[in-house]
Amino acid sequence: MLKEEFFHMFTGHTGLTRILRAGKIPLPIVQKYFNKWLSTAYDLFGTDHSSSANWSYVWGLKGRFDEHEAKIPADKNKLNDLARDHYLTECAKLIDQLNQLVPEGQPKLYAPHLNFNRSIGEHVGKTYSVTGELLSPEEYKKHLSEVLPTPDDERILSEIINEKNWVTQIQTN
Repeated sequence: MLKEEFFHMFTGHTGLTRILRAGKIPLPIVQKYFNKWLSTAYDLFGTDHSSSANWSYVWGLKGRFDEHEAKIPADKNKLNDLARDHYLTECAKLIDQLNQLVPEGQPKLYAPHLNFNRSIGEHVGKTYSVTGELLSPEEYKKHLSEVLPTPDDERILSEIINEKNWVTQIQTN
């Protein structure tokens, strides 16, 4: 998936770079959208220990990201987990690059924990925080209102996007 989606990740990273350089969107709102969309993306790799991924590999429809370099046989029960781990590693690198644009003294951006806000797999319905701590259902409900975009965040974002220069323009020669 990473090889197929490289262009999309590159395009998104370029856009986020331009947004952070403009400095108009508050970093806490950027982080809330990271929390929302990255946790959603974790589910796109499929369920943990997927029999469908196993058979797709056996039939030659699916391979590992580093299949041509792999020195050990594939653990066919963990193919989706492996792809997700590669995705997490790539996201961490891209976020580290974005953090170079975060002004001194501001909190750095980060990817939400793999257990947070999952809709499939072994963590579905569990109340993990954005940093991976298990919370009570009451604490979790409050936590979600603090770490995911709210209607107020959406309103603020809409106002910013309707202004000029909320994203740095690409310089052309």
